[in-house]
Amino acid sequence: MDPFHAIVLTVGLFVLTFFNPGANLFVVVQTSLASGRRAGVITGLGVALGDALYSGLGLFGMATLITQCESLFSAIKIVGGAYLLWFAWKSLRRQPTPMSSALLQPIVAPWHVFFRTGAITCLSNPQTVLFFISIFSVTLSAQTPTWAKLLAWCGIVLSSVIWRVFLSQAFSLPAVRRGYARTQKVASRVIGVVIGAFAVKLIWEGVMRK
Repeated sequence: MDPFHAIVLTVGLFVLTFFNPGANLFVVVQTSLASGRRAGVITGLGVALGDALYSGLGLFGMATLITQCESLFSAIKIVGGAYLLWFAWKSLRRQPTPMSSALLQPIVAPWHVFFRTGAITCLSNPQTVLFFISIFSVTLSAQTPTWAKLLAWCGIVLSSVIWRVFLSQAFSLPAVRRGYARTQKVASRVIGVVIGAFAVKLIWEGVMRK
């Protein structure tokens, strides 16, 4: 396959995953709604870091560190699932605030807390590296030059960052946050339940794999 074609196909297949809602999306959305655009962007950058690490492992043949070590694979799922469960619990317990306060809610945590949440949310699902392996097995080969692999990796990271920034911007718009302010109790609980479901699934898979 032509190197440029391989790069475009690799990044394109990754971009298609943006339309399959998962924990990464809901964490960025919830953070943007509750704490504003800056917090959402920082959380999104944490998610992009997870994409960068897992795609790098898959791209340069180091994925066996995770996929062939069942105990590590399971431990990542259990620990990551527990963290997501804690995040979901926080969303479920979040108390509604007056609309004016919700719209002007300040960021009440240091930037690294949001960044850590995004990174752990992405890294908590080690099956992501299997997804990248499946993409690369179709689009790349042993004959693909290193520069093309590096460009594909850069494309994945850049598109991940752009998507998370877009989400943060969209869900921190005044009109969107006004709607959230009116329904924040229900919205926080729905998002909390969804993230909690992902967490329970990860923990269950981690325990059953042992």
